[in-house]
Amino acid sequence: MRQRHDWWMDLLSGARAFVAVARRQSFSEAARDEQTTQPVVSRRVAGLEAQLGGALLERSTRRVRLTALGTALLEHVQALLGAERSLLDAAASHHRGTVRLLVPCDLDPARWAALRVRALGAGADLEIEEAGRERRTLRFRLGEADAAVLPVETARADWVVPLGLAQVTDRRRPLSLGALRPTRAQGPKAASNLLVLAEDASGQLLSVLRTSAAECGLAANQVAESQNLVSALAGAIAGDDWILCTRKQASAWGLQWFEVRELPVARAYRLELRTPDGRRLFDASLRRDIAAALGAVPGVQP
Repeated sequence: MRQRHDWWMDLLSGARAFVAVARRQSFSEAARDEQTTQPVVSRRVAGLEAQLGGALLERSTRRVRLTALGTALLEHVQALLGAERSLLDAAASHHRGTVRLLVPCDLDPARWAALRVRALGAGADLEIEEAGRERRTLRFRLGEADAAVLPVETARADWVVPLGLAQVTDRRRPLSLGALRPTRAQGPKAASNLLVLAEDASGQLLSVLRTSAAECGLAANQVAESQNLVSALAGAIAGDDWILCTRKQASAWGLQWFEVRELPVARAYRLELRTPDGRRLFDASLRRDIAAALGAVPGVQP
């Protein structure tokens, strides 16, 4: 058991030294960052290289560079150190009595702040972290959080949040997908895009959107996943594109929101709980705060 412990500690110390050298491109600067000496950093990197079966760093030039193996493994080594930090953070949170909750990105942070204040009033230290849909699911499964608001099928949902299209526009009459069809006068390049945020960009939802769009005469490339929120908002503010989002998001972003009959899509969420502390904490009042943060509409439930 002692030998296994030593092997694991050598692996972690070698990983930290390797990442420090890769970041600084210098053994001496990495040693300063690690608050040790250059020979110690060199020895730790050499030990990691022996464990992994090859050179990770090219030392023959003035600036240290990654080898092909080092380039291939750097991200994995960083992930290992990230897992170590998460483990230590989880232990510290447990000792503090902290309940860690993972929530969707791009929502009103003031709502999550209000949720945390209410939890503090109930005697609980609620730590709230925003993360993308896939990242929330993975981290919850890995035990890195006590609770998470996760996407689920509608039949299992605690909350259903209708989605519509939003843009800066003077339009007041109802919007249909047909209104987004490119006209001959405009040409295909002038057609508006329907932008889908990362929170909604599951394969199933994109398939539904593209099918509905095609049935209304839209081109296949008019339905696109947005690379980031700022770019999507720039297109919507300019009046060029439409963002698929909730009514509450549209209001916060200063956009006009429309429910579209041809788009029967919604976000469906469930609060998943892992620990007894989490199950005790999330009573009806805190669940109402989560619903408000998500933009769930009263009466619109599964």
